[in-house]
Amino acid sequence: MSKRDFYEVLGVAKTASEKEIKKAYKKLAMKFHPDKNPDDPTAADKFKEVKAAYEILMDKEKRTAYDQFGHNAFENPGMGGGRGGQQGFGQQAGYGDFEDMFGGAFGDMFSNARGGQGGFGGRHSTRPQKGEDLQYTMEIDLEDAISGASRVIDLPVFEGRTQTNKKLNIKIPAGIEEGGRIRLSGKGHPGINGGPQGDVYIQMNIRPHPRYTREGNNLLCKATTDFVTAALGGKVEVNTLGGAISLKIPEGTQTGRKFRLKEKGVTDRKGNTGDLIVQLIIETPLNLSDRQKELLNEFAAA
Repeated sequence: MSKRDFYEVLGVAKTASEKEIKKAYKKLAMKFHPDKNPDDPTAADKFKEVKAAYEILMDKEKRTAYDQFGHNAFENPGMGGGRGGQQGFGQQAGYGDFEDMFGGAFGDMFSNARGGQGGFGGRHSTRPQKGEDLQYTMEIDLEDAISGASRVIDLPVFEGRTQTNKKLNIKIPAGIEEGGRIRLSGKGHPGINGGPQGDVYIQMNIRPHPRYTREGNNLLCKATTDFVTAALGGKVEVNTLGGAISLKIPEGTQTGRKFRLKEKGVTDRKGNTGDLIVQLIIETPLNLSDRQKELLNEFAAA
């Protein structure tokens, strides 16, 4: 192995922190990983060099000795003596630590790329892993989100390692929110090494409604009335999801005033029910007759 300065190997300053050393090691280890460089016969040696530098500089005692004596500090009995000496690639001090740092998924990625054969010392990855999940987006109407509904969709699903398109019955729960997800267990990609199959997540996108806007469990809508009813008081018909109701308007009501109808909103999946909030809009009459204009002038004069 080359006797290059370990700090130079990792590309860090001698004052580098552990965090900086670890970051540099991760970057170089991925760059020189032999399984990512099958056509580069020097990749394994470069990886070993990076690994050796990392092991020394991340150990406080070894780093102190290296700073004082350089490579001579580890000539005997061998570099990394505290761990039983420097191990061959694929043994305890090699691939195993690399896998621990980057996680089993990273190691298995390389292993799978070579037909399940670990690239170091003939090591095989045998840990079961769950298959990848699938994502699907479904657009629904607000009424379906509030009341619940059933839908049939065509979705690519997996049976073992065979992909087929199947019609799946989807039950949309009442009260589901925008972006809410439904999980279909075991319908995703096949597992690895006997691991469980992944899941399918169906995300709900709710189409805009011409009358209602949803905010949490509350529904917002607008109702119109004429200025006479607003001035003298009266009743306004409001359409709710459960049918039309009569809303009492007190005299002197101004445009934009909001009225809250308790528990006329959305009941979510936990059983909490919101309100219907009605904003009153006072309409200005158009195309008045001469008599109507006369009466308005008399009203203004009074």
